[in-house]
Formats: sequence, structure tokens, C-alpha cells
Amino acid sequence: MKKYILLAAVAFTLTACSSEDSYIDEPIVAQISATIGESVQSRASDITWDKNDNIGVNMGNLYTNVKYTTENADGKFTGSPMYFRNKQDRLTISAYYPFTGTEGSAPAIIETSTGISRQTLAEQPKFDFLYARLDNVSGSAPNINFAFKHQMCKLTLIFQNGNDGTDVSKINSLHIDGLVLDGTFNHATGECAAKNVAASSIDMTPTVGHNVKLPYLILFPQSVGKVTMRITDSEEQEYSCELKFPDNRLVSGNHYVYTIVVKKTALNVAQYAITDWTETFLTSEGQSE
Repeated sequence: MKKYILLAAVAFTLTACSSEDSYIDEPIVAQISATIGESVQSRASDITWDKNDNIGVNMGNLYTNVKYTTENADGKFTGSPMYFRNKQDRLTISAYYPFTGTEGSAPAIIETSTGISRQTLAEQPKFDFLYARLDNVSGSAPNINFAFKHQMCKLTLIFQNGNDGTDVSKINSLHIDGLVLDGTFNHATGECAAKNVAASSIDMTPTVGHNVKLPYLILFPQSVGKVTMRITDSEEQEYSCELKFPDNRLVSGNHYVYTIVVKKTALNVAQYAITDWTETFLTSEGQSE
């Protein structure tokens, strides 16, 4: 009788160990998808991800800077498999765009410029930095959906004809003073920041029509002093105005939209909106209506 009891006890112990080991050692693959804001939007075009866009993913202390790609521009990303060790794993998982560096190694803080030569549809995605972070992600829920946010700022100008016979199509140059164009992006935290350097100038030769948006600018978050804009037209008439921002700051993730009426004697900022890149309209003084 004792022998049977002992054998039963050993069998129970082995079964328990086998079951426990199987549970602990069973890896669970993470499934990655991503949106920007509340919809699947791209870095710069605000429509869709582009085919073969790459993001970098960090998963606790298990995986560093793993490249994931959305091959079909649908927000579904594939890459080298990443595994939770078991269902009890709880990890912080972060991601950034665009991918840089080498898989397995944390990328260095990037330094870049947003000068006018880079303000093109081809170049802007390279510094329209995105970031997402999920804390306490459980291995029991391995489907990971990153909700990316824009970390930079966006500035759009819209010109309108005044009621005094002005024609914005005659504008042939635009000059903006007072913005810092150089800055950094930290992939680990998602922080974008302008460098502590003197403000620069932006000079453009825009193609302007009544109520037509100019190509937008993507800029670093920053504190600003006096930001002035000056335009000239084909008749060598010069106009200028001040672009005022709430609290004298460009805030990460904000899209600043100015509607400017061109009159023969002045530029008037007729409308000013901040969108979450939820429109909030403001007066030319940068205050909510």
C-alpha cells in the first residue's frame, strides 16, 4: 500500500512540474499593428501609410530596435518575431518612426534640420517623427496596436484676396523670420526639441492662389519670440505681419493654420486654427474665440 501511495505521489509531482514548465517556457508571439492618431494616417500626407514604411520597436529588456514594415501600407506590420516569455509577462513596449540605426542596438539621438531645402514631400517624412508607448502589456493579450502621435509641429499658410482688388497669385516670394530650424529627436522617449541656437530664416517661392493652402512646413517644438512674415509680389509691393502663437510656443503634435488676407496696405491674419495633426479657431492675437 505504501509503495502505491509513494508512486502516486511521485507521478503527481512529475505531472505538476511538467505542466508548470510547459506554461513558463511557452513563448507567445507579439502581433504588431499601428495607427496615427485616430485613423491610419501617414507621417506627412495625412492619408495612408506608404508601402514599406518602417518603424522601430522596443519590447522591455528583451528586444531593442526591431524593424517592422507595413508592406501593404495598411498599418499591419511584420518583422522578426518578438515573444513574450509567457502569459504572465508584463512589459513596456514602445515604437518610433522612421526606423533608423541597426536592429538590436539602441539608436543614437538624431540631430537634423528642417530648412527649406528639406520641406518637400519626399524629405518631410524623414523628420516627421512619430512615437507610441504602451505600459504593462500582458503576454495574455499579445496583439499590440500602437497609436502613434506626431512629435513635431506643422505650419500651414492660406492666402486670400482682399476686397480692394489685390491678387494673391502675384505673390512671388515669402520670407519668415524667428523660427529655429535645427533640433533633435530622442527615439527612446519620443521627445523632439529645437536646439538652443539663434533663429533662422525661411525663404520660399510659393505658387499661390486665392484660398489655396501653401505647402506646409514641419518644424521642431520650441519657444518663440517675434515671428514675422514678409511677402512681395510681382509688382515689388511688400507686405508683412506677425505670426503669433499661444503662450509663444510651438507645441508638439499641433498643426497651426493661418488664413491671411492680402490687402493693398497690409496683411491681416483673418483666422488662426490649431488642429491636432480637432480644430480650435483663434483670433489673430492667438486667443480662443
